[in-house]
Amino acid sequence: MKKWLAIGIVLPFILSGCSDEKTESSKSNHLEALPASQKYGKLATSQTALEKDSPIIVTVIKQNQENETMSAVSIQKIHKDTTQKLNINDQIAVLESDGTDVQLNGKPIPQDYYKKMEAGKSYCLYIRPSTSGNNYVLTNDFLSKYPTAKVAHEELLNNHDSSEISTYETLYYTIYDNLLEKNKPIQDANFDNPK
Repeated sequence: MKKWLAIGIVLPFILSGCSDEKTESSKSNHLEALPASQKYGKLATSQTALEKDSPIIVTVIKQNQENETMSAVSIQKIHKDTTQKLNINDQIAVLESDGTDVQLNGKPIPQDYYKKMEAGKSYCLYIRPSTSGNNYVLTNDFLSKYPTAKVAHEELLNNHDSSEISTYETLYYTIYDNLLEKNKPIQDANFDNPK
């Protein structure tokens, strides 16, 4: 009798614990976007720092827009993957820039400069796994996404009112030009020799 009474008392707690686990697990599949100010204390100030800060560097083709901030991309080439979880042709979801100001060299940078990826186009991304779901985030906001095709500098970022080029724009253009030069022989999507 005591045995059945003990089971009757303990069983609801066990079942309650199991149902809480399922709730948490299902929550992890949904992205709860944090403001950029919470994701980035500051941005990389060089290409070396960007590469060091990024556990994953991949060349991708954007497939579609899953929602306002989430983009589906297909991995074409893996340049770096410290997680060792990605494979060529994997389709992953990447959270694109979503909002508020971040810091570069101690100065705030407006986020209306970020230009989202376009479907069917190829990009080099510097990313990390998200802490809030089964997706990926840019490691250094707008500094983490570069088209692999040659594009005029003025078309890389969204239009803005400033007539002078800021430090962060100069850094973005420098990294972009370096990537183009480095990948010149394979620039137009010859992905036959990944990794």
